[in-house]
Amino acid sequence: MASRAAKHPLLASPHRVNIALSLLAGLLVASSFPPVDSHSLIWIGLVPLLWVIDRSANPRAAFMFGALAAALCALMVLHPLVSASSWAGWANESHELFAARMGRQWWCLHGLWLIGALWGAFFWGSWAFCVRLLAPRGGWRLLFVAPSAWIVIPEWLRVQTTFGFTWALLGNATASCSAIRQLAALGGVWLLSGLVVVVNVGIAALVTRTHSSRRWPVPVVACSLLIAAWSYGAWVVHRPAPTSASFLAVAVQSQKTRYTMDDFESSGFDRQYRGLIKDALHQAPRLIVLPESIALGVISLDGTVSSTKPAQWQHARSLWEREIATLLRGSRTILIAGLDTVEGGADHNTLIAWTAEGIAGWYHKRQLVPFAESLPFPWSRGMLRGRAIYAPGAGSQLLHLEDLVLGGFICQEVLFPWVTRESVRDGATILISGGNDGVFENPAVARVHAAVAQLRAVETGRYLVRAMKTGISAIIDPHGREVVRSHSSEPAMLQAQIIPQQTRTLYVQWGDWVVWWAWVLTLAGGILRSRHAM
Repeated sequence: MASRAAKHPLLASPHRVNIALSLLAGLLVASSFPPVDSHSLIWIGLVPLLWVIDRSANPRAAFMFGALAAALCALMVLHPLVSASSWAGWANESHELFAARMGRQWWCLHGLWLIGALWGAFFWGSWAFCVRLLAPRGGWRLLFVAPSAWIVIPEWLRVQTTFGFTWALLGNATASCSAIRQLAALGGVWLLSGLVVVVNVGIAALVTRTHSSRRWPVPVVACSLLIAAWSYGAWVVHRPAPTSASFLAVAVQSQKTRYTMDDFESSGFDRQYRGLIKDALHQAPRLIVLPESIALGVISLDGTVSSTKPAQWQHARSLWEREIATLLRGSRTILIAGLDTVEGGADHNTLIAWTAEGIAGWYHKRQLVPFAESLPFPWSRGMLRGRAIYAPGAGSQLLHLEDLVLGGFICQEVLFPWVTRESVRDGATILISGGNDGVFENPAVARVHAAVAQLRAVETGRYLVRAMKTGISAIIDPHGREVVRSHSSEPAMLQAQIIPQQTRTLYVQWGDWVVWWAWVLTLAGGILRSRHAM
């Protein structure tokens, strides 16, 4: 009697090997990101899957194996996001209502986790399908089809269909490599992802063409590109940097997670920050950056009121200006802090800039968090933190302060390259950011955000002063080096000399040109394939 494995083609021995190798690819790629953080695995992660694609019977089989690899990878890299906590926020909820909402949030987060894994599986599978279809014999065609199709399908198209969410792009895993990440100044994170796939293709060519006399050209080209990228990055990093026009910047991290009403002043100001600001002012800094959520309440920027927040927690702008002016009196220090604000009757998540004369400008968060700060769908209202529905800001909203032009972004906006690029394109000479990764219990989220912050600094060629309430704060130079960095588990006051930058990187000038060339190369692969089939 024939065995069950013999009757089912997917359980036959070759398929079991392909399934195992596909799962191995998903595991390797996932392990290059937090929480495992074995970054070097990204350079070999796709090799097992490329081997399977090369031996797949047809493109549909390649799709299945690619989807299987992606499902495991996505389940691992997305799981830290499930640890998002909740709070009553501005809603005066009973314990029963809060518990009920927490239960809905648990189901929502886990549902989104599974949906995200399936959605990622579709795009990896589509990439495997295209690779098998457009480069059935590997070789030279695979060298440009695989990287270009990867940039287009599992990365760019996936990002466009998931609220611009750039979590776990292959290029993100290269942030720890000082020389390689300099490519981000030329083509953004997309160029880094393309290089990662090229190297994987080169290694796969050695594995899959062991009996071919022509197996060396592709690995040699891939190796040459990697050496060229490394050499360019090393040259950029070791160029002498100007030291003129520098000034002292301070990023403050409090790391306090539990509060009572006694911790806040009548204005809603978190009492601990008054002492932290005074300590920082002793160093005579030009710039102090505080995290977001440093107050219990909301500031009205124009006298309008919020319809979603209790009246006793809404404060006039003049009250805060008096308090901050007292702190900054006699100094040229610029203080940046994250607060809830109201403007035109709309709620905003805002970075406000103060000087001794009062509020000097503000930045409203542009890229709001779906299900937490905005309503992507009508049915998602029940999953929001209380009633904290924000309105997005418009444009770069630069802060012009004497000779400085500051470009701001808030918390998870670090995941969106276009936000920082637009600010620098419009004239920002320094980037600033406040945030709070404490809403995630899993520290892997903070490590992801810290890594991509390094890439945003390289892409734009700007110093980045990043203060997190809970997370990883840092002052990052234009090469992505963390001049100073906090630990996620302790308070910190980070200080460093920074320099306003005027030059524009190629990425700032040309944007996502790598994506458009990836489209061209992918379509060219399709044309070559159709002509060959005729």
